[in-house]
Amino acid sequence: MNTTFNLKRFFLLEKYKKQETGKHLLWSAGVVLGICILCMMYDINKGMSYYTEHTQANYFCRYILWYICIAPCLLEPSMTKHNSTLYLLLPASAFEKFLHLWMKYILILPIFCIILILGMKGVLTLSGTGYLSHFGNHMELYIIQKDQILTYSLLQGTFFIGCIAFKQQKLINSFVVLCSCLIAFFGIILSISLWEPADNSHGYWIANISYPIYNFPMSSTGEAIIAFCNYATPPLFIIGTWVSVYFLLKEKQL
Repeated sequence: MNTTFNLKRFFLLEKYKKQETGKHLLWSAGVVLGICILCMMYDINKGMSYYTEHTQANYFCRYILWYICIAPCLLEPSMTKHNSTLYLLLPASAFEKFLHLWMKYILILPIFCIILILGMKGVLTLSGTGYLSHFGNHMELYIIQKDQILTYSLLQGTFFIGCIAFKQQKLINSFVVLCSCLIAFFGIILSISLWEPADNSHGYWIANISYPIYNFPMSSTGEAIIAFCNYATPPLFIIGTWVSVYFLLKEKQL
């Protein structure tokens, strides 16, 4: 199979993958609904007076964004001897298979989740119930801050390439181990900071690590280089993962 792109062949691939894509969207709808129910249960568990000032609806879209980032490894089936043989025998080039994955997880799934969120927001707002209307009014699209761009880029890129490079279960287990190590690390740092006495002149030492004070002037050129690295690294990393996925598919195709 050549590596060129053929529109007719790509449509045949999409037709073949239509049932699988629909199943993934159905699972995603269940996940979005489940997250919404869990957020409501959390608010109700805090008491009916709690939601007047604080509600998990403010963080609902953030949870959905996390799910969208890790969705490739959660939804894509692991490569076994059976399905890998069928996948390789599909009459489609590596670029067409990559484009199918890219469209599903970068375009279709986010747009589908946004439509679900807007629909749920409208239903809850017009429900006429006090708490449900309040919850729906606070369901707003999450805006990624500039200091969070790199984090979400690493998360999305790692799981996007992971659905091809690794088996599903192994990657999930590795992610759980990584999260456990990070929790243990920050737990140790937090416990040490609680035992560390405060210095009246400089505050806690942990604050000095988090917010360092520079004793030298920063030139405009240096600030421009730092700003370029901060804003250029996330898109370059994501594009690099897309290119890596394409070449991994091309290698598996041979």
